[in-house]
Amino acid sequence: MTDNKKIPCVAGATGLVGFCLVDNLIKLYPKVISLTRKKVDYTSKKIHNIVINYDDLKNENIFQNVNHLYIALGTTRKKAGSAKNFIKVDYHYCLDLAKNALKNGVEKISIISSVGSNPNSSLLYPRTKGLIERELSKLNFNHLSIIRPGLILGERNERRITEKIAIYIFTIIDCFLFGNLKKYKSILANDISKAMIYQLIKGENGTHVLEYDQLILNSNNFSNLK
Repeated sequence: MTDNKKIPCVAGATGLVGFCLVDNLIKLYPKVISLTRKKVDYTSKKIHNIVINYDDLKNENIFQNVNHLYIALGTTRKKAGSAKNFIKVDYHYCLDLAKNALKNGVEKISIISSVGSNPNSSLLYPRTKGLIERELSKLNFNHLSIIRPGLILGERNERRITEKIAIYIFTIIDCFLFGNLKKYKSILANDISKAMIYQLIKGENGTHVLEYDQLILNSNNFSNLK
């Protein structure tokens, strides 16, 4: 059973995984906070939507009575318009949010990173993911979950053509990913969200890195929380 006195908060609640997080959290909690940059009208009265400015978090009072924070913020270089703007969203926004949360008493945090993340990579995407992992690990949260999925599957409001191609290719490639390569398998956004929730509720204190096998295991155990 979950502790109904705890309040979970989801940053990036309109994204693919963020949407699933909110949808699954309201099955367990009487109140869930969704952080968005534009107002969202939810049908569920359990969801409290807060519109925030990620560029000026010091003036935001968003973590009162919040115990768990799920960070599902993310973009692409193309959508961001430049490498600088990509880094701003996937690194600075996430780090500033985490620091604000810690200062205001949030005890547990989970963030979506990516398989292959590496702070020393010459490539922008894995390097940025690796850097945010490294910086969050330095913060004094009771629990930090770092989520490293492969290609994330699910219904998006917008579907990029390269993503369509990647999904088609991975439906074939997945069948051949075994052993050390299994972590690169594609995974449903809903499974990721269930795994994140289960880990924050049931996971021990410390820093935990979750890749494909652990994500699937946690997702399958999600129903035990109800």
